Amino acid sequence: MIRFNWRRAGALGVGALAIAACVGIVAAGQASTSAKKYPPQFPREGATKLFENDRVIIWEQIGRPKQPFVHKHIRDIITFGILNGRVDVLNEDGSKAQGGGSAVSMTTRVYPGSTAGGSASGSVLYSKAGLGPHIETAPDPTNVPKSIFVELKGTEPKDCAQWSTACQ
Repeated sequence: MIRFNWRRAGALGVGALAIAACVGIVAAGQASTSAKKYPPQFPREGATKLFENDRVIIWEQIGRPKQPFVHKHIRDIITFGILNGRVDVLNEDGSKAQGGGSAVSMTTRVYPGSTAGGSASGSVLYSKAGLGPHIETAPDPTNVPKSIFVELKGTEPKDCAQWSTACQ
């Protein structure tokens, strides 16, 4: 005859409950850090949509938003520098990005252009989707940059809905 050991069963039950609680706490911690969602780069202050079809959205950007606008890029983007002007890229908390941060690995200067005054007039940049979160500022009101941004539709990362308010 086999007897049921209530003490051992109780200890195992408490142990299993403790493990489940720990797993739940860890999962909740991971969910809260990855659950933060950011708006896309566009639309935003100073940007005007010039054109859209099933493949691209083209924006003209004069200056940068006056208020810090934390965002992530949801699509690959080709940027054409039209007028020189300084653009600073800041971290989400407003601190200066060291060494360009993630922008260095996710942005390629395709054509250098003229670098007089900071942002390059005539430059062409290519940025991968997922760049950010960051803030772009134009700190010199006397030297306002002008850029054309071409968003490439269909380049949204599969996990975009996890970190952007723009993806479904």
